Amino acid sequence: MKAFGVESGFAYVLRVASHRVIGLLGASAIFGSTGCVSVSSSLHAIPANRLDPTVISCSKESLAPVPYAALGQPRNSEHLIGPGDTLAIYVFGVFPPTEDETPIQTRTQAVNQLYYPPNGTEVSANTGLPVRVLPDGTVDLPLVPSINIEGLSLNQAVEKIRNTYLEEKVVQKGRERITVGLLTPRVSRVVIFREDTPSSSIAINPASNIKHVHRGSGQVIDLPVYENDVLHALAATGGLPGTDAKRELWVIRNSPSMDRTFINLDQVNSMVQGVLPGTNSPEVIRIPLVGCPDSLIPFRTEDVTLNEGDVVYLPRCNQYFTTGGMIPGARIPLPRDEDVDVLEAIGMATGSVGGPLGQSGSVLAAGKVGSLKEPSRVLILRKLPDGRQITIRVDLDRAIKDEKERILIQHEDVVMLYFKPASSGIYGAFNWIQVTFIPSSLVN
Repeated sequence: MKAFGVESGFAYVLRVASHRVIGLLGASAIFGSTGCVSVSSSLHAIPANRLDPTVISCSKESLAPVPYAALGQPRNSEHLIGPGDTLAIYVFGVFPPTEDETPIQTRTQAVNQLYYPPNGTEVSANTGLPVRVLPDGTVDLPLVPSINIEGLSLNQAVEKIRNTYLEEKVVQKGRERITVGLLTPRVSRVVIFREDTPSSSIAINPASNIKHVHRGSGQVIDLPVYENDVLHALAATGGLPGTDAKRELWVIRNSPSMDRTFINLDQVNSMVQGVLPGTNSPEVIRIPLVGCPDSLIPFRTEDVTLNEGDVVYLPRCNQYFTTGGMIPGARIPLPRDEDVDVLEAIGMATGSVGGPLGQSGSVLAAGKVGSLKEPSRVLILRKLPDGRQITIRVDLDRAIKDEKERILIQHEDVVMLYFKPASSGIYGAFNWIQVTFIPSSLVN
């Protein structure tokens, strides 16, 4: 019994001593390790499942495209005359004064072959001589004062010209023969700047690569009246924005009172229906091409109608998130049309949701068991619209089962992967003492 007692006491001493040694080794591994284990400090982090819905981004995949017809303008059933129109006017015996036969004007080419439309238009022949409507809406015809025909249809213009010649007693009633036709409609010259790549070839790059070299395009186009809108401007310059451009565009007005100071993106986003201080109309209008289903379109017909000298700008899509912690530091682009949650972000950064262990088997080959349990804590630094920054804590073990933990990654998020403090000590100690074997029960 005594020998048995001595042996039991000795075993007890060894057991206590071994526990203390392992504890000291674990502590020294945590504080004296050379980087094998990274532990997060999440004292002020907000759990992802308790996050305020206002700081959660909208799903990109649920956005609906704008009805593309809303980017245009309603077309009148008949042309209304305005400054810049070129008309074909014929007044028998007066204009032209010496011809007995009716002159015929034919135009088969485009407004300008270098601009819109690129392949010409179909315009029927018109009788008369070309007359351009002046900026004040009048036309100058022989033997009568200037006639204001702005806002009139072609038939109404014929009646007004006839009445003017009859009042001036230049032609006899019953012998007048007057025709007015549209030879060339007025146009608005606008400039289109596009930041999407103007190339038919498609290059597929790894997600971790950012294409720093980028070339946009620009065109000057003449848009005929009733087609001077965003819809026709996009159709004439390559269509909808490519995947490397945002799903929005800006209309920059050519206003004499334009503010010559720089404006930031927040001001542009607030000017969908708003105005700049001290002005009566918006000088920069943001036109979104996608929005939440069943929501109202946040722009008017006047916003998409383009005037002389306006600029249409399609900005580049430059959205990214940054990685750190136990995954390689990188700046990774976000897809424009697809959602990326926290698990997918870790996979994009490391090639494995499980962290560094999933990249290769070198951790096991070197006999380091400290990474057998993958890091499972993610801290996300997110910037709020008001300029504040919050820290969000995500548990990857729970995220596999709970969708509330799988929050979507937003532009400029910083995603950092760490070990949990509860498991970092054990695995840090095993790495520190270079253990080559450990029972699977301890690992689990």
